[in-house]
Amino acid sequence: MLKDAEGTKKQTERSFTAAFALLVTALACSIVVVLAPRPVHPSQLPALRLPRAAVEAELAVGHALADSVRPLEREPEVVHVLAMYREEGLAELAGALDMARLANRRRELSGAGNTLFARLGAERTRALMASITERAMSAWAEARDDDEARGLLGSFPALLVRYGYVASSPVASAVASVDTPRGFREAPLLAVRTLYKARFNLIFERALDRDLRPMELLAYEGFNALHAAGLPAERRARAAQTFYRVGGHDGAEAAAIWMYQGGAHQAALALLRREYARTGALRLRNMALYAARGE
Repeated sequence: MLKDAEGTKKQTERSFTAAFALLVTALACSIVVVLAPRPVHPSQLPALRLPRAAVEAELAVGHALADSVRPLEREPEVVHVLAMYREEGLAELAGALDMARLANRRRELSGAGNTLFARLGAERTRALMASITERAMSAWAEARDDDEARGLLGSFPALLVRYGYVASSPVASAVASVDTPRGFREAPLLAVRTLYKARFNLIFERALDRDLRPMELLAYEGFNALHAAGLPAERRARAAQTFYRVGGHDGAEAAAIWMYQGGAHQAALALLRREYARTGALRLRNMALYAARGE
């Protein structure tokens, strides 16, 4: 009986040893497969990752700027420009647009607005933009459908859907709430707010990124480059360059992928190699191997 027990014990130990050896061998093979150089087509964009603390700080700055400018909004010149701005939003929602009339209104608004902005200076203009953004975001979140809300938002809800910032719009006059979405919100709140500011600039015929802070650009152009499927490829490629320039996480990888997709293979290869040397990230090495085929 004792001998049988000892034999069974030894057999069990041998079986365990053999199974453990197989497991170690399989794990080693898996590691070799993962680490082995293999060309990967530069096409899979990384996901947007934003530093939470920096985003919260940026949102707090926006709230503070908006609060600081409330007295300014009672000045006659500011009241006049903002009234014209809301009229422009309502005109965007009109069914049949008179393009000549729309162009004349846009020129008048641009002239009045930029005269005002020059008088206010960059900081107070940024604060005024923050205040208008706060009002628009509140109107959007509350799904309001009054003239004030419609004038502030204009075509903005449609832009969110068209560019892929939200997946769907439940009704024509309002889309998903920022914080408690009625539809499905895709973009981070900071990116949504910055898109509204870019639209504000566009209406006043200013550069889209005028008076935007670096963290706003990072969220906005990062989402455009990495996730805004409704934007043209050329626009997303430019967004990737800005995202890289302002220090976005995986910004170099995004910029290189868009370079490669746009036919700038050598520039993409150089950037991938440089970033791989800096980070040691295997995905960058593998994309560089693929890009190097065209050398």
